[in-house]
Amino acid sequence: MFIHLRARSYYSFLQGLASPVELAQAAQRAGMPALALTDHLWLTGAVEFYEACRSLQVKPILGLEVSVAPPLGLFGAVPYSGRLALLALDLQGWASLCRLSSALLGEAPGAPAAPLPFGRLAQDSGGLLCLSGGRSGLVARLYQDGRQADALACISALQDLFPGRLYIELQRHSPQDQAWVGGLSALAESQGLPVVATHDIYYLQPEGADLQRLATAIRLNCLLSEVPAGESAPPGAYFTSADEFAERFADLPEALQATQEIAQRCALDLPTGAAHYPQMPVPAGMTPDALLQQKARAGALRLYGEITPQVAGRLSHELQAIQSYGYASIFLIMEEIVQFARQHGVPMSSRGSAASSLVAHCLGITSPDPLRLNLYFERFLNPARHTPPDIDTDLCSRRRNAVIRFVYERFGADKVAMVCTINRFRRRSALREVAKAHGLPSQEISAMADALPHRWFGPRPKAVGSEVPYPELAQRYRSPLHQQIFQQADSLLGIPHHLSIHPGGIVIAPGAITDLVPTHLAARGVVITQLDLEAIERLGLVKLDLLGIRGLTVLGDVAEEIAAGKSETLSSVLDVLEAIPQDDPATTELVRTGRTVGCFQIESPGMRATLREIQARSVDDIMVALALYRPGPLTGGLKDEFVRRHRGEEPVSHLHPALAPLLQDTYGVILYQEQVLRIAHELAGLNLADADLLRRAMSHFDPGQQMQSLKERFIAGAARHSAVPPEVAERVWELMAAFAGYGFPKAHAASYAQVAWRAAWCKTHHPAIFMAAVLANWGGYYGQREYLMEVRRMGLALRSPHINHAQREFSVAYLDGAPVLFMGLDQVRDLSRRTQERILRLRPFHSFSDFLSRVDPRPVEVENLVSTGALAGFGTIPALLSQAKSAQWRGGQLSLFPLDTAQGEDWSLEERVAAEQAVLGLAVTADPLELYAAQISAAGALTTVEAASRLGQTVRMAGMRQGWRRGQAAGGERLYIMPFGDLEGTIDVAIPPGVYRRYREEISAHHPLLVEGQVELDAETGEPFIRAARLWRLVE
Repeated sequence: MFIHLRARSYYSFLQGLASPVELAQAAQRAGMPALALTDHLWLTGAVEFYEACRSLQVKPILGLEVSVAPPLGLFGAVPYSGRLALLALDLQGWASLCRLSSALLGEAPGAPAAPLPFGRLAQDSGGLLCLSGGRSGLVARLYQDGRQADALACISALQDLFPGRLYIELQRHSPQDQAWVGGLSALAESQGLPVVATHDIYYLQPEGADLQRLATAIRLNCLLSEVPAGESAPPGAYFTSADEFAERFADLPEALQATQEIAQRCALDLPTGAAHYPQMPVPAGMTPDALLQQKARAGALRLYGEITPQVAGRLSHELQAIQSYGYASIFLIMEEIVQFARQHGVPMSSRGSAASSLVAHCLGITSPDPLRLNLYFERFLNPARHTPPDIDTDLCSRRRNAVIRFVYERFGADKVAMVCTINRFRRRSALREVAKAHGLPSQEISAMADALPHRWFGPRPKAVGSEVPYPELAQRYRSPLHQQIFQQADSLLGIPHHLSIHPGGIVIAPGAITDLVPTHLAARGVVITQLDLEAIERLGLVKLDLLGIRGLTVLGDVAEEIAAGKSETLSSVLDVLEAIPQDDPATTELVRTGRTVGCFQIESPGMRATLREIQARSVDDIMVALALYRPGPLTGGLKDEFVRRHRGEEPVSHLHPALAPLLQDTYGVILYQEQVLRIAHELAGLNLADADLLRRAMSHFDPGQQMQSLKERFIAGAARHSAVPPEVAERVWELMAAFAGYGFPKAHAASYAQVAWRAAWCKTHHPAIFMAAVLANWGGYYGQREYLMEVRRMGLALRSPHINHAQREFSVAYLDGAPVLFMGLDQVRDLSRRTQERILRLRPFHSFSDFLSRVDPRPVEVENLVSTGALAGFGTIPALLSQAKSAQWRGGQLSLFPLDTAQGEDWSLEERVAAEQAVLGLAVTADPLELYAAQISAAGALTTVEAASRLGQTVRMAGMRQGWRRGQAAGGERLYIMPFGDLEGTIDVAIPPGVYRRYREEISAHHPLLVEGQVELDAETGEPFIRAARLWRLVE
């Protein structure tokens, strides 16, 4: 039977259209026993294809199509290039494919891949079977150009590279192919080489040809009508049946038989599930296990003062498990990375379940104490699951690159790569690219794209009762061309477009990384894997997460300022942060009252309300709030039950007395995932590994046989271990199952609570520095306007940028001993980096003329700086603008007409605010709403605080849009969520699609709005919101 050996998937990036799974399914339907994937240049789909084929009992053959160039001059002065298909025979062949693909995609980011020289191909031809490339191959091109002797020379060169592993490829995509197919067949026979029949697959069905040509236009960034000949798929490049192909090559049965021969020769067994862990260099005479034990014990002595039986027992238990699975080097590598970060003052925090490990705690990788918090090692590393440890570390985003550079330098650039993420077409990007390829004007394309829902990532919406794609546009744009565009854009959804860098994932291989996985040189010169995280893990490599977190950058900036002023006692950023007390009364008061805008993880309206409800006073209370303020506890009533018991409004009760010591910290409520594990272990006597399997099964709502078996063991164990009657154990089981699905990891909450507390301490004791850092790093939950409002609420002085006081970003300057927040120069529109640097380097300036002559700014820069008050003190704004228009200063030659820069009246507050909004993007001198107090009062508008208290009523509010996000009502209705702020706070406004379409123009502009709608309570967050019915401008 004929077997397809030349299939492209959509991981050829806008060449093929079918997914690896779809290709495997097509082979199964066709009854083909095997299938080869030969994507052009890329191996991104290899693992996905391999596993899809295996699951369908189709033999996977992994290959790669490459462009090659013979030695210059071999075929004359004109350089030649063509394609080859390379198939992996075994693991050596897979490594060769990885290295060749990495070489082809390792040049300048974004540049077309240059053909691979024969000399480079010779370095990695081992374990590969070569197909000569078909109609676009080097041999066929030479033959079609009438250069038979050169074609023979090329065949000879390929024979030297692939002795006994070269097949001459024959293709019949069109009648025109017959001439060269016969000629090549004769050439192959003359050289004693086998021929093989192949067929390029770019799509599954014949009707895919038009879409493939469109994808080619998008790839080449050209109009559909301008796609060059030979760039799109050859004719009939669909998944042909074996019978159809047998008829096409009936005169060459040996070419059909060769496909089976090749499939049998390709015996690659990809080592999915095998371990490829990095090895940590250790001192002579030491092993990684011995070094880890030494470091863990030393850390325990430092942390606890002595190694108690509890500490010793836990360390022994963890070290034994780590050693048995060969994970010691992973811990040692993470410890070295963390130590580098500490030594270089990079704020950091652990995330996820790694905080459950005492070894990780003793090595300084994590900060929460797992013994004090009753965190179980098996929640992090369960021997029953056989998965490598997942150690995630959050780092200050600004200083993170230094840590990543260290990893490359310390462990070898040839062994390290960042993990990729696969970017796929979504509704907006697909529509834009398809419309552009069809030649629609850019203005029309933008109008169509802007009419789509903002950031909607869910299932693509269809018009009710039809399958019309892009229903939001189909009624407005009815021409046949537009309908075709919508249909084609819909067909591209989900197809990969390009690779980008994972936010934090980094892989360290035991040897050269390209022996195991292919890589790609991405933007900014960063080497990334061609395989995504799932494929990387299937191949047994360990991924470490080094994530940049803005909240840690804020802490780092604040601590740096504090350390600069207290160099004798606190000399570094980490000294400052680690000296923050855990029991500070002032910080307690700020947290208890929910005044935590700007504080990491605890600044949203709902979270601040939760802090107030539980009267949070400590890191542990913040940990509780982080676990409570989740969709599950909120919708399941758990939060309300916890709050009532916490306040003493409801007695704490337990289904059985044996649960009391296990749930006493959370008032009898199961709040954390670890509590499910603890109940299974201590109540029912399950070992910790099985207890964690139970927790995982419950959290995934797995009702299968494993769950039933665990349930029976739990009920029997509870009776035997804790004398719990079966009917009570059944109710405990149901309670666990109800909460396990949305229980929060206590280890994760503990790590984030520490960061949140430190942020609250910084805000309490260094408010100006803290808010400047929040604004300089572009905040977190809110936009800058809300943070500016918080600055005003805190009573801090706030100024627009000033040439003598402002830094590049938001900063604090001390004027007459008092702190003043200055907006950064980088927010002044059209102010170049060069001018910013000259201002910072050359100041102070003593007059307007001094500034002009020394900085030599462009006229537009002068106008914008003057308009926003950046030259306050040198004259009134009108006078300075007038003089700027009449002055000549470029090139250092200053010519000013005599003019009193202080003459006349200065701008009014309204004029200043308007100029700041125009040039800075938002007002600093005053909030725009302050200027419209009379209009707001006349409109009968309530404040956000007043409106929030009127549940079920229709209210009217005045405020400003703070941003956008997607949302969904309880019944599945799509909503546009608009955080809406006034001088007192922020409330969410939910806008149904019909209301959004009606008032879209008013909503999109940045000006004060009036909103009218009903106050409702969000079932998930417990927070009030406004369901908008009308929106209009406050001032027309």
